[in-house]
Amino acid sequence: MAPRYRVVLGMKLTLSTLIAIAVLAVLWWTVGQGEQLPSIARDNKESVIKVYVSGFSQWSFDSDGSPNDEVRIAQLHQHTQDPRIYFSDILATQSDTNRVPMQLTANKGEYRPNAREFWLHNGVKIEQKNDSKNLLETPRLRILRKENRAVNDAPVKLTLDQSTTTGRGLTVDLESRVAEILSNVETIYDK
Repeated sequence: MAPRYRVVLGMKLTLSTLIAIAVLAVLWWTVGQGEQLPSIARDNKESVIKVYVSGFSQWSFDSDGSPNDEVRIAQLHQHTQDPRIYFSDILATQSDTNRVPMQLTANKGEYRPNAREFWLHNGVKIEQKNDSKNLLETPRLRILRKENRAVNDAPVKLTLDQSTTTGRGLTVDLESRVAEILSNVETIYDK
């Protein structure tokens, strides 16, 4: 009986050793491949802020030395391993060729440098700052820098001196400053 017990014990030891080696090989392969743990570390790094700026202002001037445009942002930040730049409380003012200032405001936004696009959201307003009342309001706006235009598919409200126009969808030629509301357009004229 003693030899049989040793054979069974030897088989159990051999089987346990093989299982342990298999488990170690799987662990070594998983960790050694760098797929499991580094991906967790990569996900955690995305929540780490790489750049943080509070109270940003930028001005540019024309050839006469007069202010041409201004950009103010309350906060902007960028995460590690994320090329997008996020910002809040945006105020941008630019004068047209007749020196009539236009002002853009948005509560939140992001810049996508690979596509050269700004995504503005949480209330976007574009207002002509002169004696007349010209205000365009929409919840979000996508500015396509490569095409020099802005677009959206959201509700739009355009308030002028004598009328209010609403609709859905918008395209703006940033060069000519001509805006077109795309659908469901309705205009109400003041008396």
